[in-house]
This record gives sequence, C-alpha cells and structure tokens, in this order.
Amino acid sequence: MKRLKAVSMSLIIVSLFCIQGTSFANSSKKKVDIDINQAYDLLIKGNTKAKTHRASKAKNNTPHKYKALQVAKKQINKRYKWGGDNPKKGFDCSGLIQYAYKMIKVNLPRSAAAQYKHAKRVALKHLEVGDLVFFHTRRTRAKVNHVGIYLGGNKFIHAPRRGKNVSVASFNSYWRKKFVGAGRV
Repeated sequence: MKRLKAVSMSLIIVSLFCIQGTSFANSSKKKVDIDINQAYDLLIKGNTKAKTHRASKAKNNTPHKYKALQVAKKQINKRYKWGGDNPKKGFDCSGLIQYAYKMIKVNLPRSAAAQYKHAKRVALKHLEVGDLVFFHTRRTRAKVNHVGIYLGGNKFIHAPRRGKNVSVASFNSYWRKKFVGAGRV
C-alpha cells in the first residue's frame, strides 16, 4: 500500500508539471511548493480542494523528504566549498544534503558514503521526488563519493565540484554511468 501511494504521488507530481507545461528547473520556488503540497493532500488525505497559498496545514504534514528538497532548492547558486556544510561557507555534496535535513530537524551522517549506508535502498525504477541519488565519480576506495537529491523529471540538485555552484543536473549518460544507487531517508 505504501509503495502504491508513493508511486501514485510521484505520478501526480509529474502530471501537475506536465499539465502546467513547467518543470522543476524553470518553475518558481513558490509554485513548486504549492504543487507538491497539493499532490500530497490529494493522494494522502483525499483532499481535492486546491490550496491557493503556502500558509496551510499541509506544509506541516508534508513528508520530510519534500521539506528537505525545498531547503536544498533554496541553496541553488551557493558556492561549492569542499567540507562546506552551510550557506555562508558554501557546500560540498554531502554537506548540502546534511544541511537540508538538519534544517528540518533530521540528522544525517556527514559523508556521501555514510549517507548511502544510512538511507533505505530504492530501485531506480521506484525513484521518487526527494530521494537521494548516489554516485561514484572519482578514483577512490569509497564506493560512494557523491550525492544529490532527486527533483523528478530526470533532474537532481547537487554541489558538483570546485569552481561550480550548487545546481540542478540532468540524469544524463554521464551520471547514469556513475550512478551507484538511490536511497530514501
């Protein structure tokens, strides 16, 4: 039943954006917040009344992965800083994810590898908005050394590398080759 609800929620969210002709990458932050909350209300609560603004009870009942996603979205264009874990210093990939969850009072480990171990595994075909996506991008002993948060529409937010800012990336052939797995917190 939970799996059916999760898949249904993903489909509703994607449908909302398809119907509106928008995507996560080019829609306003406020519009995305409203649509996610509407989809959540429709699926979980059976509430078909559309919300007209964010200041509703739905915000408090929204699953934490969506809240973390909203925090992460607000960090887009913040600078990359190896070891960084806040907006003032900048972020590395795992610092961005840890910060997003810390802001909603959920504790996650600091490194991408530790976050991978902490998260519940999700198959790529069951990936949902707000799930974490893990990669192996460098020649290191660690199986996982990069992490992002999935936006839907084959896109994710991450802090890529030195010289780049926090940004949205497409789940293209490069990232698919580097993909290790996905997880849900």
